[in-house]
Amino acid sequence: MLSQTMMTEKPKGFLSGLLRLTYSNPLYNYTLMGRIPPRLLGTPPELLMGNAANGQSILAGLFTLQGTRYGFTSFRDLSEQSNEQWLAFLHSFRWLSDLRRVGSEDAHRYGQKLIAQWIEAYDKWDHFCWRPDILGARLASWTSHFAFLSRGANKDFSNKILVELGRQSRHLSRSVLQGVPGYPRVTALKGLIYVGVTLPNSDSYLVQGMEGLELEINRQRYPDGGHISRNPKIQKDFLRDLLEIKSTLSTAHFCIPNWLNQSINSIAEMLQGMRLGDGELARFNGGDNCELEEIEALISKAEIQKKAPSAYLHSGFHRLEAARTVLVMDVGTPPPLDANRWGHAGALSFELSVGKERLIVNCGATRFMGMSWHQALRSTAAHSTVCVDGINSAELDELGGFKRIPANVICSRRENGGRAIIEAKSDGYDEILNLIHRRIIMMSSNGSKIQGEDELEGPGGQRYVVRFHLHPNVQATLIQHGKAALLKPRRGAGWKFAANNQAILIEDSVYLDGSIRPRRSQQLTIPGELFGRGASIKWSLTRD
Repeated sequence: MLSQTMMTEKPKGFLSGLLRLTYSNPLYNYTLMGRIPPRLLGTPPELLMGNAANGQSILAGLFTLQGTRYGFTSFRDLSEQSNEQWLAFLHSFRWLSDLRRVGSEDAHRYGQKLIAQWIEAYDKWDHFCWRPDILGARLASWTSHFAFLSRGANKDFSNKILVELGRQSRHLSRSVLQGVPGYPRVTALKGLIYVGVTLPNSDSYLVQGMEGLELEINRQRYPDGGHISRNPKIQKDFLRDLLEIKSTLSTAHFCIPNWLNQSINSIAEMLQGMRLGDGELARFNGGDNCELEEIEALISKAEIQKKAPSAYLHSGFHRLEAARTVLVMDVGTPPPLDANRWGHAGALSFELSVGKERLIVNCGATRFMGMSWHQALRSTAAHSTVCVDGINSAELDELGGFKRIPANVICSRRENGGRAIIEAKSDGYDEILNLIHRRIIMMSSNGSKIQGEDELEGPGGQRYVVRFHLHPNVQATLIQHGKAALLKPRRGAGWKFAANNQAILIEDSVYLDGSIRPRRSQQLTIPGELFGRGASIKWSLTRD
């Protein structure tokens, strides 16, 4: 059975009332009728192969999503009240890759059974599972795995899939840019490109898909390669879709346009810059756990030659790296609603790793633990930065997006005697508290010392808390009568944290690493009073 923590929000449509009325009309189904594709011209290649262990779990009725398994056996009794991400995953049929990896007769038959169930239950337009991004992902999955699904199947079954490919392609062509704005439109266009390549006499789909893709890339990609969502996981998904489109075009002997190659290179370079020492991605603006093997495979297939840049001026991130110490800092404004509905209020927060061990982190994100958890993880207090009077640096809207955001977040970077220095300033508290937050972080040339200063400028506010969330594998112990703390990661040397003779507290925290259950962790906090004259908090991290 589905976990109760997933029963949190009903999927919502993104269509206008008129379009919804048109598509839901029983007569609309007749407009999808047309010539049935007699066959596929070929099947798009798998860029990354599925997971056989996950495929075996599917045969046992357990589907793996973000590292957690959920029970599911039939589309006939699927609850529409389930979590949106879970439903999108099921209706996209991305999991066919895992079944294909198993490759057994049972896997063939089970995939055929579930597709037959889906066609029986959802052959008419549905506001959710026919949503352009989900529909595009499904068409990409069905065309990629058509040979696997058809193996040993009777002619009627193969014909049913071909009929549905024709019908759903017609609808996707009409609605491809009517769905969720931002990255989901890339997924929708990918599906249109796939059917344009694989269905006979469907060149118009390919032309429409490629023209739309170029337009969306120009809209969604910053000049430095970052995605406008400012979410490292979406950055990864963005790169994967473009690489899969390139692979499909190349296999079908189509010329790869220069704009696609150039986009892939810049997006891959940005993704490289979002990696910490363990190879996985930093967690900003809703970014959650990603498989290390997938990240490495995508970087490898992008064939980038450059080292990760140190500054992403358009995307709003800076990277300090010396020896085996890596720090990534958020120095940008929150993403707009149509780019990332669930952006975070984490202005000037940072994450830090030493070797393969994460030391200081943000708490992460989840959509599987209810709205209260979801909103709490978006808050400023869930990030390694300064929080004043328990107020977020950007006011969260429970329906997504923000009611108030910093008007200006500015940053500069310089080198001084081999030390790299980032200085950033955010006015997120200026409108409501008449305070400016300025943060300076400096890393030594060998990565063994990090010095920081958080300054609150202005007469407003009463209390501040500077938070440093620790990874669950890091154990903190107070030393020097509470004026310093020893941080001991699972492996490697310890680090000493000190705060300019101010008291340091160790408090409970949580960390979300992709599962539905949070891991217990600790956080270092430096609390203090403002007294109407601001404050300056100096701190340091030194390898022991």
